[in-house]
Amino acid sequence: MRIVALILAALVSLSAAQKNATKTGEKSVPLVGRVLADVSSFAFGAGLGPQHTTFVFAAEQDGGTRAEPVKVSYAFFKSEGPPPDRFFDYSKRYELQVVRDTECDESVDNLSHVKNVDQSGKPLPPIDALRFLEGAPKDALKSDAILRCYILRPGKYKVLSQGKDSKAETVDPKTGNVHLTISAGWLINRKYPY
Repeated sequence: MRIVALILAALVSLSAAQKNATKTGEKSVPLVGRVLADVSSFAFGAGLGPQHTTFVFAAEQDGGTRAEPVKVSYAFFKSEGPPPDRFFDYSKRYELQVVRDTECDESVDNLSHVKNVDQSGKPLPPIDALRFLEGAPKDALKSDAILRCYILRPGKYKVLSQGKDSKAETVDPKTGNVHLTISAGWLINRKYPY
């Protein structure tokens, strides 16, 4: 009887994981841009479904004249593993083939901090979970902004270019400032070189 219950529980979990993977209709869309930040996590996930690791991506808009930060949840099975460390490089411009998932949209503030409690349940100061990549603009995210969420699977991305060139950035030849437009008119100025 226990064996039947365990098999039934495993089938229900597998069915839920498969349903979750296809709930968005699996309509893949391309996002072009750069990885801005990695979100540290103490656990990738559990169960029979895919595990997840998360990062913030600057998705180019309007032909590369501006970029919108979005949350990307990289869904992988243990045999596939998370993205390699070399993936997290702001100098690389990527094209990601992703699936939109409105259920994992999240505020920057919530994504940036991990709540923590001591053994008695008393709240402790939150742990910073957001790590900006070297060269990425640190002021690209507003804490109250809601990031649209996309699911990325292994092998569904490619490097378009690597280096300091970016359609979302322009360099003022007089001052040497780099101008990066981030969604809804956010203009970020940085000194060149980054």
